[in-house]
Amino acid sequence: MLPWSDEAPPELALGRLDGPAIDLADLRGRPVIVHFFATWCAPCVEELASLDALAERLGTGATILAVDVGEVEARVRNFIRQRPVRFPILLDRDRAAMKRWRVEGLPSSFVLDRDLRPVSLTAEPLDWTSPPVLTALEALVGAEPGAKPDAVKTDDNRGRSTP
Repeated sequence: MLPWSDEAPPELALGRLDGPAIDLADLRGRPVIVHFFATWCAPCVEELASLDALAERLGTGATILAVDVGEVEARVRNFIRQRPVRFPILLDRDRAAMKRWRVEGLPSSFVLDRDLRPVSLTAEPLDWTSPPVLTALEALVGAEPGAKPDAVKTDDNRGRSTP
């Protein structure tokens, strides 16, 4: 993962595959991972499984939002039916969120602290259950509210520079 030092994340308010719409602004209080993916992306499929294992490990300590980019709902629904996950799937039907977040490739993930301040990003597949990533995320989950977090840095991502 790479440091991500924007002052604030872009807006994110999207419809959910199953359930009410979610607005990132309402999730203040615990760290959030925003993950952009597509069902046709083989590395995305592997990473969703890794994020699901992370969700099980962290429980309610962090929120994971998976954002499907530009696909029809029926395709996403069939995909998730075959590969269920413990976190919400949001639908970026027109790719507007992808553009606002300056996502250049899939998968891409962004980590926010409990005050929704940007911390880290990754622009390639990541093993969310690897020891360095788990250590960094567990430290973020345990950080005091209002504390300025260190960027979650690991050698697991050798992707592009910060947006």
